[in-house]
Amino acid sequence: MFSQYYVKRIGYSGRMLPVMEDSLLARRWSEGTFDVDGILAYSAVCATGLDTIPMAADVTQRQTERIIGDVATLAVKWKKPLTARLLPVKGKNIGERTEFDDPNLLNTTIRAIP
Repeated sequence: MFSQYYVKRIGYSGRMLPVMEDSLLARRWSEGTFDVDGILAYSAVCATGLDTIPMAADVTQRQTERIIGDVATLAVKWKKPLTARLLPVKGKNIGERTEFDDPNLLNTTIRAIP
């Protein structure tokens, strides 16, 4: 009965994993429980991409291009919209904590980007 109807998917359809907007995710990120590649793997199945990922100030253009390329590749392969909200933090290095004074962002440790 329902097979005759086509429902067009629009917008996002998945779980957002905003590292710096969720206290448990921010803590687990600092602990090294997951990384960019782990979130990207979840994005292939049920998540919406990379969201509020803190990055060292010296992150290279090549590293950023690789991450965005991976997100774009998954988006095309699975025909779903994905995002990459990457946050290079001025003056901060890998292993240091962010120091945002924003009620919408939780501070966490900056980790190495592959």
